[in-house]
Amino acid sequence: MTNSPAPPANSTESPDGWYMVGGALLAQFFMVGFYSYSFSFLVLPLQEEFEASRTQIMYSMTASTLVSFLISPLAGVMVDRHSPRLLMAAGALVYGGGLLALSLLGGIWSFIALFAVAMAIANNFLGPLLINPVLARRFEASRGRALGIAALGQSIGGFLVPPLFVFLLEHFGWRVALQCFGAGVLFVLLPALLFSVRDIPASGAAVAGAPVANAPAPAPALGFGRILGSREYWLIGVPVGVLFCVISTVLANFSPYVLGNGFELADAGTLLMAAPVAGIIGKIGFGFAADRFSKKLLLLVAVALMFAGVCLLALLPTYWAIMAAIFCIGLASGATVPVWGALLPQVFGLQSFGRVMGAMMPLTTLLVTAGFAVSGFMHDATGSYVAMLALFAGMLALAGLLLAMLRLPAARSA
Repeated sequence: MTNSPAPPANSTESPDGWYMVGGALLAQFFMVGFYSYSFSFLVLPLQEEFEASRTQIMYSMTASTLVSFLISPLAGVMVDRHSPRLLMAAGALVYGGGLLALSLLGGIWSFIALFAVAMAIANNFLGPLLINPVLARRFEASRGRALGIAALGQSIGGFLVPPLFVFLLEHFGWRVALQCFGAGVLFVLLPALLFSVRDIPASGAAVAGAPVANAPAPAPALGFGRILGSREYWLIGVPVGVLFCVISTVLANFSPYVLGNGFELADAGTLLMAAPVAGIIGKIGFGFAADRFSKKLLLLVAVALMFAGVCLLALLPTYWAIMAAIFCIGLASGATVPVWGALLPQVFGLQSFGRVMGAMMPLTTLLVTAGFAVSGFMHDATGSYVAMLALFAGMLALAGLLLAMLRLPAARSA
């Protein structure tokens, strides 16, 4: 869509860039390990503690995505203009402090309000909206690989955090579990980010910290009006939003889904581990593939995998079928993050990456928010998750059709 110049082929990728990959990996370990993979284990304890309905508990996730919807355009501009080190440190402070404060609350509505604000800020500054543009500017030839390795934090967090969180829940209660995790954010993640994250120029004129001699001036960043008016914005944003909607809603409801099909809480924890394991495979494999193959085709594969997983959950809720379904969903989720991060610079250029992410987040947030709200409503109305899963299958089919309509420019570094 733009003609932002690519850095010369002889530019280098310094070790500082890989330190930042490590910091980004750890940030997503803490963020996704709790928010996406462990929240479902809080649903039943919170229902009992606050005498709330399933729908009310899901309002926590709905509200957090709505707040994220409101602040993500501004966050995208901040990513293009301000220090990533400062923004990530602020996100970690809000995240850790928010978890500690949540553990002290005594009512469902105050829990929903604080959860919404803290998680929205943390998601914006510890997640793909910041990480993808920052790493894309650091890396050229290895962009897909860097994004994939950083995104491994999501899968590793999903693999390690839920068993620990379940242990804390069962032995000490949900309040202590939140306190322990909040302390980990403040005393492990925050210092690691301050050490590993380096401030860099927003321009594509430097890759991985190495100055580029005689680089042409970069094209000006696109305005929000031009971004929103582009066909590519919708043909990428809607399918990616559907993928995030499905994975987020399935994970948030996974523990109740498994228990509702006659299994134990320990079974839910074991089955859930298939998602991060598959996510690791997806992030590494698709991250490397994004540097070599059609990113549109790779996203279509992710949609097909997610569709297969949703259909299995709806039609065959046996132990091994659930395991296979969650593996497919995890693989698709792992594929989405690095491929999406590598696709946007190809279409919109590096200079506008933060703005495009900021403009696309409200669209994906609306879809995720709708997923959380609909899942609680449909379960309360029908007593099962089959209707929700059938709806998701239809949404994924539409996502595949939209992606098929996307026409990409010739692949380039920027």
